[in-house]
Amino acid sequence: MKYLSNAVNFSIKNWMLILPVFVLSAIVSLVSSAGMPSFGTITSLMNPGNIADPSALLSSMAGMIGAAAGAGIVSLIALFIYAPATYGLVNKSLETGSSGLNDLGSAISYNFAKFVMYAVGIIVFIIAVVIAFLIVTLLGMLLSILGVVGTILMTIIWLAFTILLIALFILLSMWFAAMVVDGLSVVDAAKKSIEVVKGCFWTVLGITLLVGVLYFIASLILSILRFIPLLGPIIYSAAPAAQYFVMAVFLLMVYRDRTGRTSAA
Repeated sequence: MKYLSNAVNFSIKNWMLILPVFVLSAIVSLVSSAGMPSFGTITSLMNPGNIADPSALLSSMAGMIGAAAGAGIVSLIALFIYAPATYGLVNKSLETGSSGLNDLGSAISYNFAKFVMYAVGIIVFIIAVVIAFLIVTLLGMLLSILGVVGTILMTIIWLAFTILLIALFILLSMWFAAMVVDGLSVVDAAKKSIEVVKGCFWTVLGITLLVGVLYFIASLILSILRFIPLLGPIIYSAAPAAQYFVMAVFLLMVYRDRTGRTSAA
């Protein structure tokens, strides 16, 4: 809990550094909500007397699909801006004890290429996971012919696959942090992340789950306000922005500590 407490204290002290991720998250939220039907529209569509009107239903569905597509594109663009910005600003503050929004440009330019390579690494990792998923699925189908015994074996294999996937996710959680702090290549950074996290696996797993639960609760509460025009989506975006920032600070703090660096902040 020491690392989480330090990460929260850092976030409060350096609250201005969260602005890039908050602003961009708010833009994504606004784009997402722009094509979403209002609460009144949803209530109207749920009325049994209006369900028979296919044009209204199709119009609402088209708006939701368009909003989702637009939000997806904007979200991807935003990610490639606020991820290198956030990690760059936080790392500079931890390293020198001073960082502000005036360092935003240099943080993005210095870490943008790294994040692109990191994204490529993530895509390769996802492809490998999909291939493994298909193999496990095929194996499960073959085992199904064994009846009850096959079902038990299939369940055990799926459980082991799920646990392995979660473990890999945690072990690679400092992948980008290693690239930012040490300037490592995408492959070396992945290896370094695994090496570092192995020594504090349960700490990282526990904090990740705790922050995830708190984020879920906050999102659930703030989601009530999403139907308020303009202001609602902006308020709602505070939850994912805070979650991302705190986790970035936490991961950078742990990585720097475990690799023998003394943080100045």
